[in-house]
Amino acid sequence: MAARTITTTDTLEDLRLQFNALSENDFGDIGTLDSSLTATSVIGAVNELSAAVTAGTGFFLEDSSSTIQQIAAGQTLHVDGSTNINAVVSVSDTLTISLTDDISVSGTSHTFGTLQISSNTISSSNSDTITLNDNITVSGSVVAGSTTLNPSAANTNIINSTGIVKFGSDINLNAGYNISFEGTTDNDFETTLTLTDPTADNTLTLPDETGTIVTTGSSGVVTGTMIDSDTVGESNMADDAIGQDQLKSVATLQIINSSGVVVKTIYGAGA
Repeated sequence: MAARTITTTDTLEDLRLQFNALSENDFGDIGTLDSSLTATSVIGAVNELSAAVTAGTGFFLEDSSSTIQQIAAGQTLHVDGSTNINAVVSVSDTLTISLTDDISVSGTSHTFGTLQISSNTISSSNSDTITLNDNITVSGSVVAGSTTLNPSAANTNIINSTGIVKFGSDINLNAGYNISFEGTTDNDFETTLTLTDPTADNTLTLPDETGTIVTTGSSGVVTGTMIDSDTVGESNMADDAIGQDQLKSVATLQIINSSGVVVKTIYGAGA
């Protein structure tokens, strides 16, 4: 296709010849135009062809705001993976986009479904309970209402700000474990509550009273007020357990032989 020019000295006939050559040779016969093209002008046909070429070899990008960007043949789509995103191009014609291991999200309030994270608070929009299906390990204290689980280097303390820790269910210690009381002084000595391995279900009942527990190691603990009247039977007395020293008042009966020597003394309660 050669350039067509008309000089100032050309005649009208020259113009006619140049125009006919342009129309016949350069533009071509409109009758041979592909029926799939509907444009009636050169510029319109070029735009139509551009759209057809793009549809076959290019594509469009559209975001959530309906902004569209055309990616034509020969152009490059660049995915910036510098912030929270990994972008990997591999064979064949594959773009893999993933999140980085360490994700940084700006702002102070975020919503994930019904779960909301605002500053240092996690809450649910449709429930007053958040369920975690895995074990939880914490390095600091766990606070639940007025109760605090405070781990330390030596042990874990359960502290209630009201002064009393209440359990709402029965407590069952696993085999081999005991209850230990530190006492009023934190030292190496404790009182341990343990038991003989039971062979049946046993129940020990603490009475509704204030007092001191009596054990086989107690001495001088049982007082007269702890023994009800007429409760000590003869079977509970050891032989020769009652002597004159145990009688409130003593009457003595002596048996004397013919020589005046006392051969037997009998003690009895006095009047």
